[in-house]
Amino acid sequence: MDETRKKIIIQEINSWKESHMIPEQYCNYLLALYCQGELPPAYSNKTGRDKKDILSGLIIGAFFVFIVFLNYFTEIPIRMQIVGTTISIIIFGFLVRRFINKKIVFQLTLIGMALLMLLFTVKLTELIAPGKESILNTCLFIHCGLWILIGKKLKLFYFSISGCLGVIITLYFLLI
Repeated sequence: MDETRKKIIIQEINSWKESHMIPEQYCNYLLALYCQGELPPAYSNKTGRDKKDILSGLIIGAFFVFIVFLNYFTEIPIRMQIVGTTISIIIFGFLVRRFINKKIVFQLTLIGMALLMLLFTVKLTELIAPGKESILNTCLFIHCGLWILIGKKLKLFYFSISGCLGVIITLYFLLI
């Protein structure tokens, strides 16, 4: 088989392995078959993808910081803050779907979306029931429960830990 053709096939198998299109053991079998038992050459496009992932993560982080800055450090009315946060949550939802195959960027967008949902919950509770701590605590318990469920479903340990810590902190402030 032609060497350039073999390299293209090996690169394609590596991309299938990264994107989980085919189970990893099948990809390893195909790589061993096409490399004739030798170690496959390094995937050359990986550094380009890593740079794109880093850039995407930086843009997502900057967007999150910008939204938090708008909500806490400006004199925007609470209704406008809620609208801005809602639009941001929708954008983060699209980004979560877009980056579902990219592990780090997906987790960053999911964290950003979860924190914006927490911000949205607090702002909406302040608008609907100002001064009613029982309603805020109930919303926070529900929110932390969702974090625990997301952590278990997606096997993200830090989401489950964050949800449990949120429940403990909310209980602490509820009892004091």
